[in-house]
Amino acid sequence: MFRSAALAVLALVSVSCSSLPVPGPSGSAPQPGAAALLRESAARQGDSWRTNRIVRVAYTGDWSRPAVQLQPVLTDAGFRKSSIEIYQPRKHRVSQTHRGPSGVKSVTSRVGAISVAYNGNPSTDLETLASSALVADAYTAFLFGPSWLAAKADQCTTLGVRSLDGEPCDLVAGRLLPGFGSHREDHFIAWIGRETKLLRRLQFSLNALETTRGADVDVTFSGHRKARDGSVWPTSFVEYIHRPLLLKAHEWRMTSLTIDGRKAW
Repeated sequence: MFRSAALAVLALVSVSCSSLPVPGPSGSAPQPGAAALLRESAARQGDSWRTNRIVRVAYTGDWSRPAVQLQPVLTDAGFRKSSIEIYQPRKHRVSQTHRGPSGVKSVTSRVGAISVAYNGNPSTDLETLASSALVADAYTAFLFGPSWLAAKADQCTTLGVRSLDGEPCDLVAGRLLPGFGSHREDHFIAWIGRETKLLRRLQFSLNALETTRGADVDVTFSGHRKARDGSVWPTSFVEYIHRPLLLKAHEWRMTSLTIDGRKAW
């Protein structure tokens, strides 16, 4: 659960309830058509998780005050203002260099391993390591979107159609095994635009941390741009917590992208 003291205070001022479905087991048999929707969206965006060797991206953004109060270790706002991140899909390796008013945080994530350093000093704090592993996995999903989901997900089903910013979207639910931060499993709901075939929204559970277990969030993607190689990437991101409270958590944007050594645009 979220930290009890901050949750109690915020509950007094937050009366909104999320109208989005809850990511979780569907109770239905897997549907081949659901997985096909993910693959179609992956192809539309360039299937970058499968085809690219190394992707370098830079971000800048801002955390909401309630999110920092609820999850100070996960948000790590003193260090996570901007970042330069390097993804190597074939090696399942993520390197992140975060910068903020408190200095530099360096994270390296590989399968089953995570290392974190603050201003050059390694951290052994278990909550910090677990939070950083969760973040590394989540931001891989945000960047590579349907390509990453198509490679990782199983038990996919459809949940009908909903509209987002005027575009009807097919909702595809599925399971990630392991989940974010190498937790046993997490569940997601991908909103895939019927007209654009782009991943417009990703909802997911956060089971890796004791302080987030039972919560779910979503990230909406916009500002999609086509790279020189024809792949399509979102450049603007907004994250909301949906349960146990509905509130905005984080907004950030991509400031540069390099794909296999070439500037994207």
